[in-house]
Amino acid sequence: MILVLIFLGILVLLVTIITLIIASTLHIQIKNLSVSNMEPKNTNEYAIIFSLYLGNKIKWIWFRLNDKKVRKMYSKMQLEKLDFKKFRKDFKVKDLKELPKLQPKISYLNLDANLGVISPVTTSFLVATIASIISIALPYLAKSLKKERYIYNIKPLYYNKNLYKINLNCIIEIKMVHIINIIFVLIKKGRKKNEQSTTSNRKPYAYSYE
Repeated sequence: MILVLIFLGILVLLVTIITLIIASTLHIQIKNLSVSNMEPKNTNEYAIIFSLYLGNKIKWIWFRLNDKKVRKMYSKMQLEKLDFKKFRKDFKVKDLKELPKLQPKISYLNLDANLGVISPVTTSFLVATIASIISIALPYLAKSLKKERYIYNIKPLYYNKNLYKINLNCIIEIKMVHIINIIFVLIKKGRKKNEQSTTSNRKPYAYSYE
């Protein structure tokens, strides 16, 4: 009887956790991310915070990544020698078509980018193109109607060199139900690919008569 109660308790706990995850929204907050090849390495600590919110109000799970943790993860990946060839084989470019189904929303954006290449003409074209893409995509991705929550400056650097300096602060929100749905779709596609490859590798045997 006690074992049954323990099993039921574990089952209820698992169902509750799964339900909470499905009903949650993933917040990805990028704080003080600075990338540049124009000056010595920035000593400011950046952070990438992953949080799960219920109703976009109650934060119940969170995980914080900083420069030190990212370095540890990178060194661990090198030690374990991850099979990137297998990853490239399993992941196809056409799988990117599933990404819009995530329906991501940007609730905050503060982007300051300075870009330059060897050709001044190319620099002007690059800056104008990036700024245009952001201005076109932002109305579809923005969660809030408050313009003060979305600031971006893309500036050209005319030094006849390949230069960049980017500072980013933003918050991206994705509903977990959309993430789970995409995972299931990709897993299903992966199984179909494996079944097709297995079928194609079978050798046909002709009937023989003695």
